Amino acid sequence: MRFTRYHSFNDIMGYPCMKEYLKIFFSEKNLELFPKEVRHLPLALAEKLVSSPWGGSFAEVVNQLLDAVWTVLDITDSHTRRCVSLWDQASDWTPEKERKGGKDSVFLLTPEYDRHTEAGTDADRNRPAVIICPGGGYEVVCFSGEGNPVMNYMEAKGYVSFVLKYRTAPERYPAPQEDLALAVQYVREHAGEYGVDARNVMLMGFSAGGHLCGSFGCLYGEIAEVLNGETGREILPEDIRPDKLCLGYPVISFGEECHEGSFQMLTGGEESLRGPLSIELRAAENYPVTFLWTCEDDDCVPPSNAVRMAEALKRAGVPHKLCTYPSGGHGCNLAFGNSACRWTEEMIRFIEK
Repeated sequence: MRFTRYHSFNDIMGYPCMKEYLKIFFSEKNLELFPKEVRHLPLALAEKLVSSPWGGSFAEVVNQLLDAVWTVLDITDSHTRRCVSLWDQASDWTPEKERKGGKDSVFLLTPEYDRHTEAGTDADRNRPAVIICPGGGYEVVCFSGEGNPVMNYMEAKGYVSFVLKYRTAPERYPAPQEDLALAVQYVREHAGEYGVDARNVMLMGFSAGGHLCGSFGCLYGEIAEVLNGETGREILPEDIRPDKLCLGYPVISFGEECHEGSFQMLTGGEESLRGPLSIELRAAENYPVTFLWTCEDDDCVPPSNAVRMAEALKRAGVPHKLCTYPSGGHGCNLAFGNSACRWTEEMIRFIEK
């Protein structure tokens, strides 16, 4: 099955298992954006009759819905993607596991790999990997804007792309960082099967996902030690250290001009963690190569977060680039349609040089 704009919202929701998966890959809240009176109409017509809550074109919502639907069908029908349960890799993630919560809710969305390919073969053809961490204020994981579309874009640019569903509130630090560590470890352990260059793994995070990736860039050693005790497995810091980072409109500081909601959701308001989890205070010379971007009109996460991080990286002598765009606001992901749309080109040009 391949749903298009000629199908209706009701057509999509009536497909087996679709609604349960879309609660994650599109979100239950976003499903409510479709008024009942247009749910029986072709999406191409519905998008002409409805405006988005933010006053823009409803076509953007429809695009994100279809991206999510195609991701679900890749998982459930064509089996060209998997949801690998990172804490119990004996079985893949399902909506039933999501209902259990905790570690059962964690998964890495992956391409399906060739189980018959031996690790290390055809190394000269291996491609760079990117692990995408959507934002959501450490309260949810926003697949619809910063997961599915970004994954599709990065695949079009030649990257083997993964998306992490990490733990959020009421789970607290270091739960999301532990999940990301297992994601990096998984990608490197299976690099041969996925055709990945194990020494070219980038983390890409947006908003709170930017904080997750950015904090992991300086905390991976501490997280490895925690996981060694928790899993009973030997995880070396160098095995999970990311090679590169891309941080989009990121939460950086939990001190000055911070996004207080992310701090509360991640730590439960534990004041002693403000300093240790303010990334600009932890950046050192061994921090990964980093690309940062933000928008001047971001009224959610102050752009000064990215600016202070760039200044910290400069002091530490870490290769980096900061791009600041006049418009785009917060949560603009690929930013098609506003001045921030060039961030993807700037990022790839910098990361690959």
